[in-house]
Amino acid sequence: MTRGAPAGGARARGANNVAVFHPGAQHSYETALAFQEAGRLAWFATSIFFVPDRWPYRAAAFAPAGLRSRLEYEFRRRHHPELDPALVRTFGVCEWVERIGMRLGLRRVEHYANQYGNALFARRVARLAKADGVDVLWGFDTGSLGAFVDARRAGIRCILEQTIGHPRAWNRILTEEVEKTGPQFDPYPRPYPEADLERVDAELTLADRIVCGSEFVRRTLIAEGVRDRVIHVVPSGATIPSFSAAQTRSTGRELRLLFAGHFGMRKGAWYLLDAMRRLKRNDRVTLTIVGKRTVPDRFLQGFDRISVVPHVSRAAMADIYRQFDLMVLPTLFEGSSIAVFEALGCGLPVITTPNAGSVVRDGIEGFIVPVRDSETLASRIELLDADRRRLAAMSAAARKRALEFPWAAYRRRLVALVDSWHSAQWAA
Repeated sequence: MTRGAPAGGARARGANNVAVFHPGAQHSYETALAFQEAGRLAWFATSIFFVPDRWPYRAAAFAPAGLRSRLEYEFRRRHHPELDPALVRTFGVCEWVERIGMRLGLRRVEHYANQYGNALFARRVARLAKADGVDVLWGFDTGSLGAFVDARRAGIRCILEQTIGHPRAWNRILTEEVEKTGPQFDPYPRPYPEADLERVDAELTLADRIVCGSEFVRRTLIAEGVRDRVIHVVPSGATIPSFSAAQTRSTGRELRLLFAGHFGMRKGAWYLLDAMRRLKRNDRVTLTIVGKRTVPDRFLQGFDRISVVPHVSRAAMADIYRQFDLMVLPTLFEGSSIAVFEALGCGLPVITTPNAGSVVRDGIEGFIVPVRDSETLASRIELLDADRRRLAAMSAAARKRALEFPWAAYRRRLVALVDSWHSAQWAA
């Protein structure tokens, strides 16, 4: 039997059972697993969940070898080996359309499939929750409004997991960045339209409780009028055992920097490039960018010590982290960066900003620099380049810090939170 699953997928009535739903993935699998392990998961609803012996996944076996491997790779991205398939409910063909649109670069198709699909998915979730008499419905930001409306009418408690800062905060940051860098630097990001912002506000208002991954997210919500007392910060985590530290770090002359993630405006790409220009001994420092990039090639011209790796699978990232000395993430807007947890787990110190929502402590596992401050970013890189003993001490501290935040600890914290609210009879 899958670990933590009640026999036959059954659940005890009147035990504050939780139904979790997300039309995509993010870390919703870990949230669902938290309540499965506690014997309290009514079900986990999503659009795509890979079960090899079910259709349409079985059809991959009949595809040509090259296509079959690609399909299986995509399918396995939507799977968690510890989640009991008997507790998983899947519906939402729109998610398939959205995935295809994203892969083909059809942003309009992706947007409308996401918008319509989330609304349809939420209505089905609400019907299922009412039919099954669940006690608590746990959803995620921008995809929970329809379900919460119907669930609240039925007297079901609603918890919203806010995975990133308030979109109004992002709109302000984006406007300021476009004025500073020009729209050509990164044409990808778009502001949230007012209709979407109104839905976000309504979703936040309907939630009995809001869980977020960082103080940064919490502050953006409070700034938009969300009641402080309903917001609870629970840091995310990482699969720490597979992201172990390297046995030895390079003692060579070069300082090897890593940027992991979407290299674009939101992640502070402009400021990282500017910091690289400012380095006094830039012949000693290399930067490798791993991940999707929406900054045009011309902005990287003249940087002969910057290399780009466009795509690496999640499974391969542990080996990538171990090849570097320091991770840099001067992000402007985040929730709680999983990449930072993974880097720490590999013993990689991190230089980042308060807006990353990370657990890095300034001067211990790395440095926290102000957003949009490429001068300070460059100075911290130079400091660690000059002081390799301090870099080594930060590396040891990074690994130790990461061990405080495995996914198992995250799951225990979620269950304890719901128990505390239940004990207090959900008093606001």
